[in-house]
Amino acid sequence: MRMISALPLLALGLAACQTYPQDRHGQGPYGHPQPAPYPAPGFPVGQGHYRAIGTEPFWDLTIGRDLVFTDRGNNFSVAEPAPPVRRGIAGETYVGRRLRVNIVHAQCSDGMSDRTYPDRVDVTVDGRAYRGCGASAAFFTRVGEDGRPREQPLDSSVAIVGRWTAVAIDGNAAAPADRFNLTVTRTMISTNGVCNDLRGSYRTVERRLMPDGPPWPRTERGCDPDRMALEDRVFAVMWYEPVISFPARDRLRLASDRGSIEFERAR
Repeated sequence: MRMISALPLLALGLAACQTYPQDRHGQGPYGHPQPAPYPAPGFPVGQGHYRAIGTEPFWDLTIGRDLVFTDRGNNFSVAEPAPPVRRGIAGETYVGRRLRVNIVHAQCSDGMSDRTYPDRVDVTVDGRAYRGCGASAAFFTRVGEDGRPREQPLDSSVAIVGRWTAVAIDGNAAAPADRFNLTVTRTMISTNGVCNDLRGSYRTVERRLMPDGPPWPRTERGCDPDRMALEDRVFAVMWYEPVISFPARDRLRLASDRGSIEFERAR
C-alpha cells in the first residue's frame, strides 16, 4: 500500500524485537515462560479512540493516549506514548520511536473473508511490516471484530457446547496432522487427538473458561516429540483460563496469556 502523509516520514531507529524462548525449565505447566504483559483478547475498545486488526499473523493495535500493538501470532507486544498525529490527504500517520502507523481512509478487507472495514492500516514495528484494517472505536462498538453487527451477548457456557476441530494455533493454520477435537457438553470438556488429553468439568466466568474445581486431569501417554510439542502449546492455552470469543459463525477462539487456538464447529 502506498504510504501518504502531509510531511515526510522520519526514519525509525531499528530496535531488536524481544523474543520469548520456549524453555521447558521456565514457569508454568510444561515450562511455558510468562510472556510480556499485554491487553487481554477482547479488552474494551474504550481504552483507545481507534483500533486496527490484522491476520497472518493475528495482530491488533489501539490508538489512544498510547499506541499499543500486539502480535498474537508471535506473542509479543509493544506500547509507547502516542506521538502527534500527522494528517494527510488520504488519512493519518503516527510516527513513534518503535511504531509507525499509516491509516488510509479506503474500504478494507481482512483477506480471509468478506469482512469489510472503513480504513486500510499499515503498521511498522521495529522495521517489520504488518497490514490490516481499522476503524474508530465507535465502529467496533457497533460491530464485532468480524465487521458484522453485534448480536446480543452470548451465554458462553451454552455457545461453546458442541464438537469442535482445531484449525489454527497461535494465529497459524494447523497442519492436518495437528488438528484435534474439542468436545464440550453443558458440564464437561475434553480434548482428543493431541497426545495426552484433558477431561473434566468446567465453568465460565466473564467469558473465561476454567476448571470447575481442581485443574483438568490429563492422560499419561508417551508420544513422539512433535506430538508432545503440540500438546505443550495446546495445554498452555487451556490451563491458563482462556478467554472465549466467537470471531465468526461456527468459529470458536480460546486465547490466554500463553497463546490462542481457533476451532470450527465439526459437521
